[in-house]
Amino acid sequence: MWLKRKVISLGVFLATLILCSGWMPHKFYVSLTEFRYNSQTERFEVSIRMFPDDLDRALLERTGIQTQLSTEFEHEKADSILKTYLLESFSLQADGNLIAFSYLGKESESDAVWCYLESTPVSGPRSLYIRHELLTEIFPDQVNIVQVYTDTWNKGLLLNRNQSSGKLTVGE
Repeated sequence: MWLKRKVISLGVFLATLILCSGWMPHKFYVSLTEFRYNSQTERFEVSIRMFPDDLDRALLERTGIQTQLSTEFEHEKADSILKTYLLESFSLQADGNLIAFSYLGKESESDAVWCYLESTPVSGPRSLYIRHELLTEIFPDQVNIVQVYTDTWNKGLLLNRNQSSGKLTVGE
């Protein structure tokens, strides 16, 4: 079921890219972030899909280190640098409480990097406040698509440099 949702979400994301690329005369800057609430573990499982060249540029400007993600030349500190960047560039508050995340790792796809995080336990969240500033400091046109899923509900946000946060109420 989780894999089916991920494939559907990825399909929607790719269709959006294909449709929009014909309309835009310049490179398209976008990330896809999925927050999935696992009611059995009471944790948010987070998947973030970004283009590696965009991410490399952000990390280079931030640290001065060429991370070269997803290549055979990947810097030995790339995961540590990436972890710090992710944890500083987005946050989640559930019912007014800031939620901590652990970096689980990353995996490469043909043209993307998937980053994975997991939250500390959160009991039945109702109100969610998401701040998502990944890559917006580098690319003025960066769009961060955020989808939040629970067992029976899902909702999305479209965030960017001018609106880097949003609030959702589970069930509405």
